[in-house]
Amino acid sequence: MEQWQTGLVLDFIREFWNEGRTESLDRYLTDDYADHAYVPGDREGLARMADALRTAFPDQSSAVESVIAQGDRVIVRLRLTGTHQGNFRGKEATFLPVNVTLYREYRLTDGRIAEHWALLDTAALLRQIGAELHEQPACRIK
Repeated sequence: MEQWQTGLVLDFIREFWNEGRTESLDRYLTDDYADHAYVPGDREGLARMADALRTAFPDQSSAVESVIAQGDRVIVRLRLTGTHQGNFRGKEATFLPVNVTLYREYRLTDGRIAEHWALLDTAALLRQIGAELHEQPACRIK
């Protein structure tokens, strides 16, 4: 496992997801970045999801629980915590805490992130804020 890969991903999670520094995308993502978790499947989809999460959970933070790197891939298990202070998927603020597991996989190339996949325990998050589960895709932000 190359240390730079793990360091790059952890720095990205800290700066982009935890600190909300959207200007960091140009530094961390390749020009042809593909996002397999959000719609649309590019930086716009990533930025939209980050904005939706920050709006709904302005104090949200992703704590790293484990990291595995192999070849050009880094997989991170995170603990997402925060307080539901804004609309999320139609559910108005409840001011309830959330605490859910989140997995992110990154493919790196030329020292930057080329692809991203994510798996959030959306059902647990929605239960914690008293929202109903719907058939709509969990990561589609309009």
